[in-house]
Amino acid sequence: MGIFYARVSVGSLDGSSAHETDALVDTGATDSAFPAALLSELGIQPDQPATYVTADGSEVECEYGYARFTIALDDAQSVSGVAPVAFWPDESAQCIGATTLQYLRLVVDMPNEKLVHVRMGRRGWAGRLDQNGGA
Repeated sequence: MGIFYARVSVGSLDGSSAHETDALVDTGATDSAFPAALLSELGIQPDQPATYVTADGSEVECEYGYARFTIALDDAQSVSGVAPVAFWPDESAQCIGATTLQYLRLVVDMPNEKLVHVRMGRRGWAGRLDQNGGA
């Protein structure tokens, strides 16, 4: 699989501040990751500590919180939503991870190196189980 970048705006939950950049689309990363200093500057608050395992197997201790993401699909369309973001200690970190793609209902079109919005409804519970596990 190749790698590609997408235009993304990461910002505070209330929308009062945001940073726009081209970020790596990394389906192997659980959460999106941006520099801790940038996220703090944008007013994004860390929620809890987390341990992330990188591609080389090393562990990174940092915090994560929630941010508002707007990801451009093309010049005319974008998708927005809230998703987890890691407060990465490395100032060069800028990646869009799998949970952000899931929360915003985006899938990777690798041959065309782009993200595609899936316009299907959410699935929900349609009944109840009896005590024996049947419907």
